[in-house]
Amino acid sequence: MNLRQELLREHSARQTQRLADYACAHPTALAELLQLFWYGAERERQLAADVLGWVGQRRPKWLVPHLPGLLAAAQPAPGQHPAVRRAVARVLQFVPVPEEWQSLAFDTCLALLHAPSEPVAIRAYALTAVARLAAPYPELAAEVISATENVLTTSRSAALHSRASRELPELRRLVREHFAN
Repeated sequence: MNLRQELLREHSARQTQRLADYACAHPTALAELLQLFWYGAERERQLAADVLGWVGQRRPKWLVPHLPGLLAAAQPAPGQHPAVRRAVARVLQFVPVPEEWQSLAFDTCLALLHAPSEPVAIRAYALTAVARLAAPYPELAAEVISATENVLTTSRSAALHSRASRELPELRRLVREHFAN
């Protein structure tokens, strides 16, 4: 299958799922998908990002070796389509981040969460990802709680409030247990 041709042929949820299924079944297709995600034309990057988000959810360990490039792609740049940052934030909810990349992943997700100009989906995915990254480090959990509460005071987004209602209780429990010891 020519992934580039298939991405450009049709943009639909069904096509995105079909291409994600193909990439999950064929590891070599992941390499082609990542090339389109990083180096393709703007439209190719946008469409590849949607597929990559699903692949990352279903095959998170496959993306571990590609974390440096994914984290670089998540840095806001002029003219970059939000789908690129959304895909990386979505993937970071599932990918086991090695210790050497945890700091950059944490900072990236926290910055995406804080950015009021980012679309809500990016901020919601970033919240879950940053909460997961902070879980082993209670001192970071306190920082995520503070950042999330700050974001909630300035956002009326139901998606962000819903996501925070799922993430904050666990973060608060981690902080309480840490300071109780």
